[in-house]
Amino acid sequence: MLGPDYDVEKHFTPPYRPWRQRIAFVPDADLFKSIADGKASVVTSEIDKFVSEGIQLESGEILEADVIVTATGFNMNVMGDIDFAIDSVPLNFHDTITYRGMMFTGVPNLAWVFGYFRGSWTIRSEIIAGFVCRLLNHMKKNGAKSVEPALRKTEQDMALFDWMDDEDFNPNYLKRALPLLPRRGDSFEWRHTQDHWREQTEFPLIDLDDEVFIYHGTDNSVMAAE
Repeated sequence: MLGPDYDVEKHFTPPYRPWRQRIAFVPDADLFKSIADGKASVVTSEIDKFVSEGIQLESGEILEADVIVTATGFNMNVMGDIDFAIDSVPLNFHDTITYRGMMFTGVPNLAWVFGYFRGSWTIRSEIIAGFVCRLLNHMKKNGAKSVEPALRKTEQDMALFDWMDDEDFNPNYLKRALPLLPRRGDSFEWRHTQDHWREQTEFPLIDLDDEVFIYHGTDNSVMAAE
């Protein structure tokens, strides 16, 4: 459709594997039809700066523009930009470690619903919601007021990494947010994964009496995971 002389490699072949960044689909091929008809064009380059005429590329070329739509380059909103504090001490989530991408060490009574980058967001939301309901019922049954995850004694020296592995998902908006996001460990249990098939089996079987969960009762005494 674009013709034998069109540089598909330059303009439509990304330097990363599929799903390391999101994939855009053009179901009706209208974009490619417009390019073939000369009604649209694609420029693949690095932006140097905005100028009065439009956009100046690093090559020095200027793309003239009447209107510029900034469709990329946004910064992630982490935890709703809420200023969290525990006992009046500000909470920096980067100082915490994520438990299965939904709870955080040292942070009581908080579960974060974060879906999959490579699939429907809601299927992971449903898995997390099911776990939270089961956890709340367990706390009610045992008279617990709060719960938080903690590394087991055998995991105290576990290697820690940024929230997401660059090999799994690496758009710049996520990389810019890594200093704000919790860290992950080197085991499946201590990270946010993209494996729905495994999580849908494991989440309903999570042992709520495992030492990873620290419960506090009405007298603020530790009830489990001693």
